[in-house]
Amino acid sequence: FVAGCQTCEGGIGPYPGVEAHGGYTLCGLAALDILGKTDLLRLDRLARWMSARQLAFEGGFNGRTNKLVDGCYSYWMGGAFPILQKALRRTRTEGYIYDRAALQRYLLACCQDRRAGGLRDKPGKSPDLYHTMYCLIGLSLSQHYVGVEPSEQVSDNTSVYSVPVRMMQWGATPACLLVLGIRSNIVKPVHPVYSVPYAPLASFVKYFYALPPLADQLV
Repeated sequence: FVAGCQTCEGGIGPYPGVEAHGGYTLCGLAALDILGKTDLLRLDRLARWMSARQLAFEGGFNGRTNKLVDGCYSYWMGGAFPILQKALRRTRTEGYIYDRAALQRYLLACCQDRRAGGLRDKPGKSPDLYHTMYCLIGLSLSQHYVGVEPSEQVSDNTSVYSVPVRMMQWGATPACLLVLGIRSNIVKPVHPVYSVPYAPLASFVKYFYALPPLADQLV
């Protein structure tokens, strides 16, 4: 079903035949990563569509073709790139296929409301909790290189226990840290699939996967 939602442009829509959107692209790509099935997508088309979502002048992302930049897509699009990186089996030395520094510049210079606090869609808009959360996650993912090296990827996608292994394989590479501006701009690394820091995710895995599984196989 998810693969059937990929459009002729390359992104993923809410259901087959509908325009591709950044939010659905991240959710669809993350769902397939959890299942170990990202190979069902046309990854070349997906990479081209995703790369086109970063606007050259602003540095931030839009969520659809011919739309304005929006700070929340710093996560919806920025979070999809590490998953795409893994699906394409690109190494950390090859780097992401978007401009991390340009995204940070947009978030720090344009999305902060210095009087009210919080983060926003774009200048002229009011800050809110939704945009604050997704701007911060996008900032984190643009600062920290998070990924899984091709040689370390789990090939088994049938056992229920392959899911937590894939969850916890992700990690930040300190040597690839990129922080624009002063050091205090840095935020904690987060998991691109689950959008939470790694320590709470490890606690989640430890608790739930200590319980008896509902089934032995995913398929």
